[in-house]
Amino acid sequence: METEHERWSRIFSGSTFFYGQEPGSVARRAVKYARSLKATGGNALDAGCGEGQDLLYLAQNGYDCLGLDFTSEGIAKSGLLLEHNGQKSRLEVADLTQWNTNEQFDLVLCINSLQFLGADAPQVLNKLKNLVAPGGVFGFSAFAREYRDENPIEGSIYRFHLDELLLNFADWQPFEAARLWQWGKSGSAPQPFATLVASKI
Repeated sequence: METEHERWSRIFSGSTFFYGQEPGSVARRAVKYARSLKATGGNALDAGCGEGQDLLYLAQNGYDCLGLDFTSEGIAKSGLLLEHNGQKSRLEVADLTQWNTNEQFDLVLCINSLQFLGADAPQVLNKLKNLVAPGGVFGFSAFAREYRDENPIEGSIYRFHLDELLLNFADWQPFEAARLWQWGKSGSAPQPFATLVASKI
């Protein structure tokens, strides 16, 4: 049976971009909120950048970017997408459970990545949260569960609960928080997601 790393390495090794080349809605809104606080400049981290569509959007909006992904295939595709569009970013193959930095960022994105870290997901969320500079913005999306008393671990998948996210970010300024259902590319059953965009006070 494929591990998550093997599965995404296979997906990202394809000639097409699995999620397309346009940024996702959470990334777009996070940039909008961040730019309302700091109109120009700044640095940004895309933790779990995949094939780079959100990372490209950050670069196009004037950020000095760092993109991380746990697959070399995703990082390679990100580099190609950036180059094709005349943009640059630092890129690293990184395991978020092991990766550390002393750098802080004006904008941190972690879109649909942490659910694949299993029991390590909450710890990595807190790590990323601490990388946001004062006045900076965090944009987050991940698989969700409906009820707080549900087991958050399902095989190798971790499911967040929106109330727990809001409690974790209680001392931040929330811009938006939602639980929503999305249909997968293959027409599979809809998947619940928790999303949050907030500013560090």
